[in-house]
Amino acid sequence: MNWSDVGSFLKQNQKGVAGLVGSLLTGNVVGAVSAGASMVAQATGTTDPDQALATLQSDPNALVRLEEIAAAREAEVNRHLESVMALELQDKQRSHSETQQTIRNGDNAEGGVKYVRPSHATLSLFAGIYYGLFTDTPDLLILSAFLTLPFTYAGLREIGKRNVLAFQSKK
Repeated sequence: MNWSDVGSFLKQNQKGVAGLVGSLLTGNVVGAVSAGASMVAQATGTTDPDQALATLQSDPNALVRLEEIAAAREAEVNRHLESVMALELQDKQRSHSETQQTIRNGDNAEGGVKYVRPSHATLSLFAGIYYGLFTDTPDLLILSAFLTLPFTYAGLREIGKRNVLAFQSKK
């Protein structure tokens, strides 16, 4: 077990500042995880994630102590959360920029390379239409597999990313 398991427990079971400490522990910024682990260790009396989680689950006073500690250090918690969110945003922006650059490079390539993606998308679209029209009971999974390339080429990949991100944030 590690500190992210403790963070998941706190995020799911606590509201307020203690829930924010859980967000610190499940992040990927070392300073934020260290700050969250420090607060949990101070509240539970142990630096072992297994023992800390067991204490938080069994002792309501430990949760109250954590809430008090986190409230006293709320500015620090918020600063760490801001840094986590800024890094996640930068990562998403870099990923999007890299994807767009890759697409532009393919579109501007010399020779037959520039026709590969549009050709694959067009052939996949025709296969999906044919499968959907000339199959007695088309399987939705197979049909969606055929239509993935043309929809992606048409720019609908961004819609899918937004839906995945919204689904992950609800967890």
